[in-house]
Amino acid sequence: MIELTDEVAAATLACLPDMTFGRMRALVDHFGDVRRALAGVRAGRAASLLLDPEPDTAAARSLRRAARSWPDHAHPEAIAARIERRGTHVWVEHGERYPITDPIPDRPVVLLAEGERPDALASPRVAIVGTRAASPHGLSDARELGAYLAEAGVTVVSGMAIGIDAAAHEGALAGGGLAVGVVATGLDIEYPRRHRVLYERVRRAGVVLGETGFGVQPSTWRFPVRNRIIAALAEVVIVVEATARGGARITAQFALDYGRAVLAVPGSRRNPAAAGTNALIADGAHPLVDWSDVLVAVGLSEGRGRVARAPARPAPGPDGAAVLRALAGEAATPDQLGSRAGLTPERVAVALFELERAGWVDRAQGAIWPR
Repeated sequence: MIELTDEVAAATLACLPDMTFGRMRALVDHFGDVRRALAGVRAGRAASLLLDPEPDTAAARSLRRAARSWPDHAHPEAIAARIERRGTHVWVEHGERYPITDPIPDRPVVLLAEGERPDALASPRVAIVGTRAASPHGLSDARELGAYLAEAGVTVVSGMAIGIDAAAHEGALAGGGLAVGVVATGLDIEYPRRHRVLYERVRRAGVVLGETGFGVQPSTWRFPVRNRIIAALAEVVIVVEATARGGARITAQFALDYGRAVLAVPGSRRNPAAAGTNALIADGAHPLVDWSDVLVAVGLSEGRGRVARAPARPAPGPDGAAVLRALAGEAATPDQLGSRAGLTPERVAVALFELERAGWVDRAQGAIWPR
């Protein structure tokens, strides 16, 4: 027999099939704490609590089946063994290690975390979020900003998604800093699969955490719910690129609801990936044009740590300089650049090869992008 601690009880509840934040909150609020809630589940009292006796909708039938199966799946001994085997940290609301200290709405009952640096949550925390369909400009900004914050001693929080999230974490890791990845799946499910190496790196330089139990696969509805945890953990939320209706806008709204500062990196009106950030600025978010503004927002001076600087690049030749002037800070095709700069296609091709090799431009999405 194991000692039934709050941590084991909460993790057992989180691992029940079809458990959601709302259902766990209802159970804990009704029974008084996580251990009593687990006892109620094992006694078969959850179904009557969560369901009105009348409805016969598909959702109600699904919840009824799940709740009635919970006593057969509530095995704290097995969960305790799994936690020990994986080295999982379990932080229960109101507990000493629980990282969200202010009484925000919809605070998770429990957070499960894995990683070698749980102290990452003891440093100032800034979330960097944005679209999966990021432009090269957005990805470059996210990496640069992640590295800048890491070298200033700030922990970078993000959602481990493709695009801006991954770029922000890559920048933080390259800067030798700490990272917190907030996921919408079980900690044993690495999603997306292409980020398996990134998961390993974040675990070494911080923690990966979430509120869902082991084995939970990705579901579309879980990601917006996850975003509230990103906002809650951060002191400041930065939106680098966001579409008008993307998940980053949801994170920003949670942050505003929680009283967090929200900063947005302005983008071109021609860039659909920046429509959400520009709308946030129009609605009153602070435009972030100087990275040092973030340090001011978290109460740090710029001199606290080393500041990440872009590496020196060789000066472009005459044709390269003409191409950069033709770019004018926006993406363009080689044909457009040749027309603007008055250069033949052959000279444009040579100039672009040299500029790309020297780090002045990138090729992506069929266009040339200035860095």
